[in-house]
Amino acid sequence: MWLFVVIASTFAVTPIIVALVVLLRGSAWFPAGDMAQAELHMRGFFSNPPLVGAAGRIVSDTGFQGSHPGPGLWVAMLPVYVLGGRSSHALLAAAASVHIASVILAVRLAFHRGGRLLAALTALAALFVIRASGPDFMVEPWNPWLAILPFAVFIFLIGEVVAPIAGAKQKQLSFIAAIVVGSYCLQCHAGYAVLVVGALVASMVVLVRDECRNTESKYLGLSQSWMKIRSGLLVSAAATLVVWSPVFIDQWRRSPGNLSILWEHFVTPSEPTMALSEAVRVITTQFNLVGLWLSGPGSDAPSEGWARYFGCFLLIGLWAWSTWKVKQTKQATMLRWQLMMAGFVLLGSFSILRIFGPYYEYTVRWFWILSALTAITSVFFLVRTYQVLEKLRNSRVAMRTLVAGAAVLVVGLLVMSSLQTADRVKLPGKTESRILADLIPEVSPQLSHDDKYLLRMYDPYTLNATGFGSVLELERQGFDVGVEAFQAAAALPHRVRFEDQVDQILWVVVGPAIKNADADPALTKLGEANPRSASEELLAQKLLKDIARMLTDAGRGELVATLETPGASLIFAEPPLPDDIAAVVRQLISLGQPVAMYSVAPGVPVESLK
Repeated sequence: MWLFVVIASTFAVTPIIVALVVLLRGSAWFPAGDMAQAELHMRGFFSNPPLVGAAGRIVSDTGFQGSHPGPGLWVAMLPVYVLGGRSSHALLAAAASVHIASVILAVRLAFHRGGRLLAALTALAALFVIRASGPDFMVEPWNPWLAILPFAVFIFLIGEVVAPIAGAKQKQLSFIAAIVVGSYCLQCHAGYAVLVVGALVASMVVLVRDECRNTESKYLGLSQSWMKIRSGLLVSAAATLVVWSPVFIDQWRRSPGNLSILWEHFVTPSEPTMALSEAVRVITTQFNLVGLWLSGPGSDAPSEGWARYFGCFLLIGLWAWSTWKVKQTKQATMLRWQLMMAGFVLLGSFSILRIFGPYYEYTVRWFWILSALTAITSVFFLVRTYQVLEKLRNSRVAMRTLVAGAAVLVVGLLVMSSLQTADRVKLPGKTESRILADLIPEVSPQLSHDDKYLLRMYDPYTLNATGFGSVLELERQGFDVGVEAFQAAAALPHRVRFEDQVDQILWVVVGPAIKNADADPALTKLGEANPRSASEELLAQKLLKDIARMLTDAGRGELVATLETPGASLIFAEPPLPDDIAAVVRQLISLGQPVAMYSVAPGVPVESLK
């Protein structure tokens, strides 16, 4: 069994291995932005354990930034990160290890449920999802990515409870495992809340109901049956408490705690929820037989045009055909699984209806897993119910043809995916990495390991990507560097510094504001890095003028000031920019920005950066 599981899983994760090998053999990597924030959470794991997840677009009523619910992703990545020497490349390997372990567990659970056929289909579905997600997904330690494949494990574990093929003890163990894995997904990204909580509550009801109805419980009597149920629920509650204890500790230790911020953000949203017509468009695009889980997102994806409704109808039809057939043949376990998948889709649809503010496709990637598992399990049940394999075995020619055709398809898909991955994979934030590689060696000799520093950021373009990268690299070199209180979610509370607690204040300045900072007598320049060539510098100046003109012509003149003042990137402007302006903004950002670092004594006003 395990040999088959390992072989099938290896085929599925080969693109991830290829991506990792290419990057590990390449140049040094200096994380910036979200990647730097991820490593900042990992670096101090033993001295200052992270109690919450990654910082997100989560804000309390009073303006505090919040984090995703818990530290599950940091715990999951920790073994490989530590074994890799806590280097930035080890962080890439740690992210890849979560995907690989998830595929192995999902294939193992599929084998337990449906033997080699379902295990092979699950591995194939995983390969499709990995390929469609792209090289960034394979190696980036980004919290939305790290929950997607574990969610498939969660669904299989819920299936062991709702549609059991083993005894009561196995169901109880599966339920506890589902609590752990589901909590991990939810702690990675708050967008899993409805799916995970809804599925766990429903499966607990089914577990109690089945226990009360089974023959052994009737023989033992109601009181003894209830004792068994209560014992199982107590163990499950203990597992829940252990998994969520860091979150409760965070809530108790600081004010406002992250749970309070999450509650205020999601229960009393400041923006309207998604319109029904938009929600239908999103659901039909995501829950689709020929959907994004096969092709990946893009304007030419078959499920992103009018064909989305046809593809959604095909998947519903496949599910309905399989469900009707297993019901007709009175296969209760298969029927339960199909109804469970329908329940997951309904929960997912309700979750999408609750989206408020701007919609980003990556936040609902769990629908890829629902589409893939609905498709492969429906096919599996049809093959088993119609006894397709048994009939083929009676014809050696037909069986050999099928095996040969399947082998050619899988090997071809694997080779193509691996070659595409090797060609397209790149270090996350490659431009910012180059900037940090030049800037930090120039700055660090001018700093003292005996001093404490507060690093402030002036960045209109990259959401402080280089600033957080600077904090990480300076800390890696042994300097005591912190951030301001409003950035606690991104760098963790133990790195917060106040002006009266430090010896020097560092400023990371990005873009045209460098000219003003250079002329400010209060600031001492420590170093500068510019990723642009002379021709790119001229192009950037032209693009700045073009963007300002296009914004004014489009009636969005109020955004012109954001080209030179800190704030959210224009890419995230609300309402969204017209496509032609957004394309020019992306072109400007792709050129990178000059970055300089300055120092100033605490208490000295910096007029140029107000």
